[in-house]
Amino acid sequence: MKQSIAIAVCLLASLGAVRASAQDHAAKANVPFGFYVGDTWVPAGTYVMSSEASNPLLISIRNAETSKTLMTLGGPDDPQPGSNKLVFAKYGDKYFLHEIQSGRGIHVAFSQSKRERLTEEREASVAPPSTIYLALR
Repeated sequence: MKQSIAIAVCLLASLGAVRASAQDHAAKANVPFGFYVGDTWVPAGTYVMSSEASNPLLISIRNAETSKTLMTLGGPDDPQPGSNKLVFAKYGDKYFLHEIQSGRGIHVAFSQSKRERLTEEREASVAPPSTIYLALR
């Protein structure tokens, strides 16, 4: 019985450590426009982006108001000292998340999705794409 309690305490402690490590790699942003993460559209709102130290390329993007969460895989990105921002590509009225550069350990880039390539082709004759930077909190 004592051994079972000790195992349960160790499991709970390790879950707390995992949760704490995920919080160490978290950033928050207020995004005033709806945007795409890959081919998935998410509405404007406050978002918490996080990753675990054991798998820093697996990113959780959670809407703070609705608690809906999107998991996505990014590619490694060179950390930019002092950088604390989200980078979006904008084509017409559509926004696509390209990078997360957080002073809290998240440095990922997202490759262009099929939806983004199609949008870029459609909008190319109208106006060149622009880059939008949003500060992380």
